[in-house]
Amino acid sequence: MVPAGGPAVPCACGEVKEGRPGVAPAILLTVAAAVLGLSTFLFGGFSPPPAVASFERQLCSLPQEWLERTRRGYFAPRSGQIAILPRTPAYMASGGSGWSHSGPWPYLQDVPLVFFGPDLVPALGAVERPVTMADVAPTLARMMRFSEPGRFDGKPLPEPITPAAAPPKLILTIVWDGGGWNALRQWPRAWPHLKELMKDGVSYTNATVGSSPSVTPSVHTTLGAGVYPDKSGITGIPVRYEDGDVGDVFVHGESSRFLRVPTLAELWDERHRNRPHIGMLGYEPWHLGMIGKGSERRGGDKDDALWLNVETNEWITNPAHYRLPGSVVTTPGLEDDIDRLDRADGADDGSWGAIDAFDEPDRVEESPAFVAYHGRALRRMIARGGYGSDALTDLLFTNFKQIDRLGHYFNMAADEIRQALVASDRELGATIEFLDDGVGRGNYVVVVTADHGQQPDAADIDAYGIDPGEVERDLDEAFGHITQAVWPTEVFLDDDEMAVQGVSVAAVARWLGGYELRDNTRRPDMLVSGAGVFDPSDRLFELAVPARLLVRRGLC
Repeated sequence: MVPAGGPAVPCACGEVKEGRPGVAPAILLTVAAAVLGLSTFLFGGFSPPPAVASFERQLCSLPQEWLERTRRGYFAPRSGQIAILPRTPAYMASGGSGWSHSGPWPYLQDVPLVFFGPDLVPALGAVERPVTMADVAPTLARMMRFSEPGRFDGKPLPEPITPAAAPPKLILTIVWDGGGWNALRQWPRAWPHLKELMKDGVSYTNATVGSSPSVTPSVHTTLGAGVYPDKSGITGIPVRYEDGDVGDVFVHGESSRFLRVPTLAELWDERHRNRPHIGMLGYEPWHLGMIGKGSERRGGDKDDALWLNVETNEWITNPAHYRLPGSVVTTPGLEDDIDRLDRADGADDGSWGAIDAFDEPDRVEESPAFVAYHGRALRRMIARGGYGSDALTDLLFTNFKQIDRLGHYFNMAADEIRQALVASDRELGATIEFLDDGVGRGNYVVVVTADHGQQPDAADIDAYGIDPGEVERDLDEAFGHITQAVWPTEVFLDDDEMAVQGVSVAAVARWLGGYELRDNTRRPDMLVSGAGVFDPSDRLFELAVPARLLVRRGLC
């Protein structure tokens, strides 16, 4: 594989065509004609490629916002040794196909951020100034009349706060996972209740995640703690463990030990000797960064926290650190929700449209039927758990995951995403009505946001989905078995194996800098087609540098 150069190409990140069925392959391959010299002609082998740009030039050529978001997402003990960014509109596919959503680019970073609370939050509507996810926690702290100077990266946002108002009895934060602005704009008629909250509350139209990787654990922790991953330690889905292995950041629910800072919920709970109700109703342990460690933190108690066993659709927790509310576990009606969705297409056939989802228990939770069940479980948790029942502010966080999950499977342009948005919005409206009646207008605040946008399909934006598995195989062929994991914005390397092979991080980064489209396939006798604006000799990475350079002082 001989490195070659190629032009940078512009990002094409608007709305895309509707109704893309199923998971499209990231690349299409056609057999090349076996004619002597043809590959040299097609692959542009007559002229030498330009040299890969220096690490400093790669970093300093990035837009400042992209570089800052990338820096905020890096923490050396947990992050990969190499920072990478695909050359837009290329992106890292999810496996050999499908769609990821990690990066500093606006289409993944732009998210809704809405504060709503009758008689507590002014009905200002749209506010255009830039804010980030790190501003949520200090804003909620200000609403609660709670001061922790110097604790947060973000700043309190003045618009949602009514100085003369009493603190809310309940603050409910709802995250639509994967419900960033590009997904919302793809389906503009799917979320009328959210539009009403935007109009009747405060809606930050230039809110961004603020850091990269833009993935669930990192962003939810920034939301809950008010600091970016470089301080929280929750840098991504995989992180480097103490022994050098790479694994799940929340150890599949077994431990939150990598969380280096207290969350707002933990600080509030400790200030009031664990009397406030603190809770998290999520899809997986990656959402625990919204509330913190529970009793794993010294002085903490077992807060309500539960997530799904996605193979059985049972609510579970880690009983050593959290409490499993029985009110949620016993929520009825899931079978009725499934039956209604099954019959919605006019056929009682155990399917959701053309998808045989209901014969597989581990797929039910991805459907709109489970969104309805989740909404009822949330309201039951509030009513039976005593949330908002006294003057001391309670904090409850929840994540609706289906928009994200279906986006990985079908892409944001598929009707399944529209249905998930419709269902999530319906439950939002039902929850507001419930809070009006149960907690009382003037007693609650609801925050609605998302943790990232979604990746348009390559075919819709003349792009290319890089196969990370092929990148990993190519790295190991070039240097030995040094690769632990290739993720959309970082590469994890085995330090011990690199020492054995005599390989440096800088050498691997330089090699990645020269990695071309034609390298990203197993078959040298095949040509890559369906690659949008990219030619076979175009380089795929705009950034490939030793990640430690992200924190070098005076650089850029």
